[in-house]
Order: sequence, then C-alpha cells, then structure tokens
Amino acid sequence: MQSGTRLCWSLLVFLPFVVACTGEEPTALPTTRTNASSLEQNSPCFNNACASLQELLTVPDAENMIFSAEGRLFVSGGQSVIEVVKVADEFAAQTVSSGVCNFTGLAIARNTLYANCGDGTLWAGSLNKSPMTISPVFDYDSMGLANGLTSSADGQTLYAVDGPIATNALPTPKIVKLKVAANNPLQVENQTTWLDLAGRFPNGIQRRGNLLYFTDSEIPNLGRLNVVPIQQDGSAGMPLVLATLESLPDDFSILPDGFAVTYFLTGQVIKLNFLGEQVDAFNPLTFSTGTSQVMQGRPPLFSGTDLLVTEKGILGEQSSPVGNKLTVVRKTSTN
Repeated sequence: MQSGTRLCWSLLVFLPFVVACTGEEPTALPTTRTNASSLEQNSPCFNNACASLQELLTVPDAENMIFSAEGRLFVSGGQSVIEVVKVADEFAAQTVSSGVCNFTGLAIARNTLYANCGDGTLWAGSLNKSPMTISPVFDYDSMGLANGLTSSADGQTLYAVDGPIATNALPTPKIVKLKVAANNPLQVENQTTWLDLAGRFPNGIQRRGNLLYFTDSEIPNLGRLNVVPIQQDGSAGMPLVLATLESLPDDFSILPDGFAVTYFLTGQVIKLNFLGEQVDAFNPLTFSTGTSQVMQGRPPLFSGTDLLVTEKGILGEQSSPVGNKLTVVRKTSTN
C-alpha cells in the first residue's frame, strides 16, 4: 500500500473518534506525563503490577458477555446465557436462556438481548420482561459457526460472524447481515452476506459509529484486528488491518481510549490504542488458556476501574477448574 493511501486510511480510522460519531465521548491517546491523568486513574489496570484477580462465578465454557445501558451484565457459555445479579454482597447467575445451547456472541439493541448459538440459531428476548427469557427466533442459512455478534446504531441490522471454524461442515468464513423488522425486534426478515472472508478465520466483532471492527487470523499471520467502514448504502467498504497481533485473538471490546483484546491460547489480555499500537498487557498465563472476552466494568454492579474476563478453558470441557469461569480484575494501584 502506498504511503499516501496508508495515511488516508489512518485518518479514516482515527477521525470518527475525534468527532464523536457515537454517544461515547472519545479521549486523547495516552501521553507520557509525571502524574496520572483522570482517565488513567479511572481506567482499568492492564498489567500484573496493578491488578488483583478474583473468580466471580462458574460459567461452563464461558464465551462472551455484554452490558446493557443500565449496567445489567449478561454472559454466554456452552450451556446457557446467564444474567449476573448481586444479592446483598454476593454475585449469582440467573439463567435467561429457555434451553441448552452452545452460546457464543451477544448483542443488545432496542431493549432486546440477542445471542448466537453454535448450532446456527439466533436467540432473543426482551430486557423489559420479568422474568426475562431468550428463545430461538431465527435459523441461519449456511453458517458454519454463528459466533461474534453486534448491531447497527438503529438496532434494525445485526452483523454476525461465521467462524473461525465450523462445527459440522467446511468453514464458510464471512460476516452476514440480518435485517430485523422495524416494528418487531424479535423478527428477522432476511439474511445476506455482508463481507466474504474466504481463507480467513474471523471471530469477534464490535461496532463504533460507522466502523465495524473484527478479529481474525490468516496464514501466515497469527492474529489481527481489522476495521471496515459501513458505507452509506449499508454495504461493506474496504477492510483494513488495524493491528497485527502477537498471539491468536478471540473477542475484544472497545474502550474510551482504545481496545481490550483477549489472547485465547496464551491466557492474556492486552490493551491497544486507537491506532492499533499495544500500550499495555498482562503476562502470559495470567488467565486460563481459552481467554475469550474482556470488558470494562460498569455501575451499579462494578466499578469503571474493574475488568471482567471470561475464561473458556479447554474447548468442549465444561467442568474442570481450567477456565469455565467469569473473573473480575480489581485495580490495586495506578502505575
């Protein structure tokens, strides 16, 4: 890629955060200073020197998680989707899925929780119902493994990752787009292929503004964080590799000042800035192998200085102490 083109792409990626194209206010990139900034003081710790790990809950085959706007936390795993609740000073898991499935990606839009299942089904349910329950609402067509999931700003489109592998067929790596009925968030009207990723192994996906980010791997690259714009007509623009990663990534989340990324094999969480540069990281094997998702905490259940990490463990194994849990990382100091 020519240097001028590379500069233009860098500006395209960075500018949306400068002009605040979403409800989340952007912040300046980290700079060297004597005293910690307010952002640094109120941000989670991303290294072993300032962190304390605590197992919060057992979650068999823990895979993914998402916070609602009100701070409710939902976690997916190999058997169910749970809501994390707090009774007095104790955390507990309440199952919200109406049946057993190998749940993967999660999204929330229009007061509706969506959950992908590895068998090729999409589950959904209203956040406003009590008790809350999600049930199957759609069967994907030609999906090897329905995995990462996110939504458009208006909640009328879902983007789902097919990958990185297939459970019972040849891999069909891609990002598909689901059109959701304007008057019924539980009704999917159609499915189309939004971005063909043949030869690649996509995994997690997140959106900010009109940019979709997704992790993948492709020989000879072990891992990458990519970005692709959503064009005005809704089609996919040209994908760009934002960061080449040192280990195999699973899912990730977007922070006020960058990205938190999990390394699946080495049991790590790293932090990148918005330019894709690594600025901090936990040591290898800080977490179980199979580290699958990381998110910054939100009130009322957690502090903004907390990190929540899902540890899947050994693929297909759901009872050993290796993984199968949700971990909270408490910040012990500002370094």
